[in-house]
Amino acid sequence: MNKTLTIILCLIACISCGKKQKGEIFKPAVIGGNGEVLAVINDDIKNDTSGHYLADMLGDHIVGLNTPEPMFDLQTVPHGYFDRNMHNFRNIIDINVHDSIKNGDIGYYEDRWARPQAYIRIDANNKAELLYLLQKEHMKIMSFLLKKERERMMAYNKSIPHVSLSEKVGNQWNIDICIPNLFSPCNPPDKEAMSWFMLEDEDSQMGMFVYDFPYIGEGTLSKVYLLNKRDSLLRANIEGPQGSYMCTEIRFGLDEIIYKSGKHKKMDVVELRGLWRMEGYPMGGPFILRAHHDTINNRIIVTDGYVYYPRREKKRNKLRQLESIMYSLNIKNETTK
Repeated sequence: MNKTLTIILCLIACISCGKKQKGEIFKPAVIGGNGEVLAVINDDIKNDTSGHYLADMLGDHIVGLNTPEPMFDLQTVPHGYFDRNMHNFRNIIDINVHDSIKNGDIGYYEDRWARPQAYIRIDANNKAELLYLLQKEHMKIMSFLLKKERERMMAYNKSIPHVSLSEKVGNQWNIDICIPNLFSPCNPPDKEAMSWFMLEDEDSQMGMFVYDFPYIGEGTLSKVYLLNKRDSLLRANIEGPQGSYMCTEIRFGLDEIIYKSGKHKKMDVVELRGLWRMEGYPMGGPFILRAHHDTINNRIIVTDGYVYYPRREKKRNKLRQLESIMYSLNIKNETTK
């Protein structure tokens, strides 16, 4: 499925990028799979401490998964072999270390040679300075690459919208959301309490719930409160085989649930990552939940996505596909710019 999605993305990019606008320089579509990064780095740097730091940074495990998966899949090529055929790669980190470089720096560029491309150029006088720059801008590098990956997927979703489903979910919860036509609506027992849509094949299933509840104070966005609300809704609406029901995996403690707060278009947002399971049946997998504080309507609006992929270890790209849908959310009748 991931290979098919990559092919589709590349075809869409070819169509969109191949249409040269008036006064615009033609740039081809990016190549490479979801989450792949090409580092242009010579072997002496690659095998140095700074090169190891780069590999560890990109290969750091994603939190909230039941099996270890890297943030990015790293490929490397020396400068001497980095030709025009590789300029179209989706994510490029170009590392240049030379004693002629006086001021080390990291530059971040979009669509350097192709669209939609993330290009990072790192210039350093020596290996020690390179390591310093990587450590200093660790989070900025990762955020830049992750944002570009998410934007590509959001553009893909927008190109194949499930118009009726997006409108139905949007109207029920007073939101705008872009759901791709790969997903189909489901029917929970209490349709007033939650919306549910799903993408399923013979090997996997991933889906998303949308629901809301009143905001009653700061504690409404706490980990415990959000999980209690989640499990209450799931137990009542998501039934499995032999009388089982979906719930959050907390048997090893609440610390296993990753909690992060931030902003989304001026809204306070809390993100939870962890594992779900079926109580009473051997099923489970990762989930991601984003709870948005809608101050206009004094409520919390939740997008809650899950993946079930028992025959494959890699679930990263499926979670990111769900995440891209979540990031399309806007509250109606609220200024979000």
